[in-house]
Amino acid sequence: MLNQVEKSAAPNETVMDSRASDGSPVSLRVSFPAPGIARLRIGSPDDVSPLPTLSLPEEPLAATRLSDNAVAGGGLTVTLDSEKFDFRVADDHGRVLLSTSTQDMTQKGAMRVEPVEVADTFTATSFRVEPDDHFLGYGEKFCNFDKRGLTITSSNSNAGGATSEAAYKNVPFFLNTRGYGVLFNTTRKLRHDVGEPRLSILSYRVEVDASELDFFVIDGPDPKTVLKRYAELTGFAPVPPLWTFGVWMSRFYFERWDTLLAAAEGYRSHDIPCDVAAPDSYWMYGNRLSDLQWDEDRFPDPAKHLAELRAKGFRTSLWLYPYISEKSPLFEEAHEKGYLCTSPDGAPAIVPTTLPQPCHDEPGFRGVGTLKHVFKHPIAPPGTLIDFTNPDAVAWYQGLLTDRLKEGVAVFKTDFGEDVPDDVQFHDERTGRDVHNIYPLLFQQAVAEATERFTGDFVIWGRSGWAGSQAYPIHWGGDPTTSWQAMSASLKAGLSYGLSGVPFWSHDIGGFAGAPPSAELYTRWAQFGLLSSHSRFHGTTPREPWEFGERATAIVRDFAKLRMRLLPYLHHLATIAHEEGLPVIRALHLEFPDDPGARLIDGQYMLGDALLVCPVFNAAGDVEYYLPRGSRWLDLRVGRWQDGGRWVSEKGLDLADMPLFLREGTMVPLVEPAACTDETDFSTLSLLVTPETSAALTFSLPDGAPVEVAFRRDESGWQARLAGAARIRLLIAGGPDRAAAILSEGDWQAVDARPEEFNLSAYALGKAGGSP
Repeated sequence: MLNQVEKSAAPNETVMDSRASDGSPVSLRVSFPAPGIARLRIGSPDDVSPLPTLSLPEEPLAATRLSDNAVAGGGLTVTLDSEKFDFRVADDHGRVLLSTSTQDMTQKGAMRVEPVEVADTFTATSFRVEPDDHFLGYGEKFCNFDKRGLTITSSNSNAGGATSEAAYKNVPFFLNTRGYGVLFNTTRKLRHDVGEPRLSILSYRVEVDASELDFFVIDGPDPKTVLKRYAELTGFAPVPPLWTFGVWMSRFYFERWDTLLAAAEGYRSHDIPCDVAAPDSYWMYGNRLSDLQWDEDRFPDPAKHLAELRAKGFRTSLWLYPYISEKSPLFEEAHEKGYLCTSPDGAPAIVPTTLPQPCHDEPGFRGVGTLKHVFKHPIAPPGTLIDFTNPDAVAWYQGLLTDRLKEGVAVFKTDFGEDVPDDVQFHDERTGRDVHNIYPLLFQQAVAEATERFTGDFVIWGRSGWAGSQAYPIHWGGDPTTSWQAMSASLKAGLSYGLSGVPFWSHDIGGFAGAPPSAELYTRWAQFGLLSSHSRFHGTTPREPWEFGERATAIVRDFAKLRMRLLPYLHHLATIAHEEGLPVIRALHLEFPDDPGARLIDGQYMLGDALLVCPVFNAAGDVEYYLPRGSRWLDLRVGRWQDGGRWVSEKGLDLADMPLFLREGTMVPLVEPAACTDETDFSTLSLLVTPETSAALTFSLPDGAPVEVAFRRDESGWQARLAGAARIRLLIAGGPDRAAAILSEGDWQAVDARPEEFNLSAYALGKAGGSP
């Protein structure tokens, strides 16, 4: 029966008692921290490790007792059978969001999956899997987009690629397509058997390495509301600096300054926009990774060369990881001062580096060989873990970073961080069992704060993550191989990561490891990558476009200029991410939750709410894509409308041709492309609009100034109003209404839209002569 709130219960928390199938007593603690969110806790809080990033009110909402076995609050109702562990979470309309799996039995009546298990070493429960259930999210998972039928492990690992269930960024959260989400409040390892057929297709069993299973059920009913409420619990992402939305160029190995400067100059001479140059791993001495000290034999006078890059419009990113080699002179200092994590015996905790010892004289190592050639060399000396729970260690480490920032470094690539053993001891008395999954967040926080303190920019380029990682943008997708399969898997992972509450994400254009990508693979990956949240060319062999021929260079140039043209739109999407918790690249289900045809699509995506991007994943140029129902779609390649709610198949597309559509009724702010963001002139705004009875858009310029545009059509023709900008060019796209006009700041005014058959495809891609 429903007990009165016990002395051990928190304010506005209700404790309900029930029994496991073996008759042992089990308690369920229920509270409602915010509207549309129920918190359920099974077991006892004796041995737990809750998320450190949670933002919870001092007291939950007041709960109402409906009966002996039901309590309501925040628009939700939780019931529990007192005789058997059978709970249900339902909304105000009686729609059941989540319930216990209690009928999963063999023919002889034995439980196939227990409804609840509370043991000495774990706590588990099982949810009923409905026929129309699909489970999305769980972090940056490179496997199936829909996790139904899989066993999912929430525990960070050095995944070593992008084609398995193992992941660098696990998030203990799923989004169900029936309109709710579940966040598990733990930093510990979880196992999810999501209707896994070797166990049972009827049940979702989840097990945590803790004495209590603590989770939040988040109602929507639409997925955008679920993600916003998730962000209200775990934090909203800050808006990254504008320059991060430019193109990044990197390579696993640059031999010396002149190699890096030549690559940077190549982007300018080939008229390809680029904002960030990154020498990656071996700017330090290879046997002293990662002590943040320049290899002065190969990279002398860093301040001078960084200033030279900056004068050409490039900011510089430096690679690092949270380990210091025993061979570094800094090791003894860190050890003596207690800045390193320790093993149970008190010695510094040692982790393998997995990076090879550099061989600077061998061509196969100097960025022209494959990863197979690179890793034939001995592995660099092992590293020791920096203890980021020690404030003094953080201050010391940030001092090392500041030395590099003073020289002109703009951002750090925070690689690795997944290798913390369970028995490692931390300064704050926790062990690796608690810290393993959040160690990357501690690392990234220290780096982002140091960067912001000196440059004003709160930004990293990170590989690993957990719930709350959105607080430290930006993340990229690890080490995919140079293959069509890895390109496809990277998109699946990015969409899953976005549905896990992280809005800013990138990937290695062309793939990281393996044989050099073909010109076709490289170009197709660039089309996808340059229309992602953030864009970086990176790999073990050169990834500069001109390395792949004149045709690839021309196509990459077009798409890079398209990206620069979209800067106001990308900044607008970043603002929405900060305010609403929505990702920049979006699974179709997020925009079209009522369209069953869009629900599980993972080979195409929405860039914001306006642009539909359909990458090509094969050398033949064949692509099949879905146009969601409820909208008409303007094919930006040819300026022709297509109806939604149907599949389209195209064969043998030219390498320059990737399907790209504009959703009817949307607006996309544009700007003239420049070589880098510093040179972008935001006073030359254009607005791409589609004919409809009305539309409106408010977006912010990088300086924070809001621009408001409204657009309507009546019997007298087009009218518009503009606030926040002196003028804007309207581009009215589609069919007989294709026209251009200049709109001046002011209230409703007639639009003098003059028919103009501008080349929509060329304009969209930023080609010379494409502007009206």
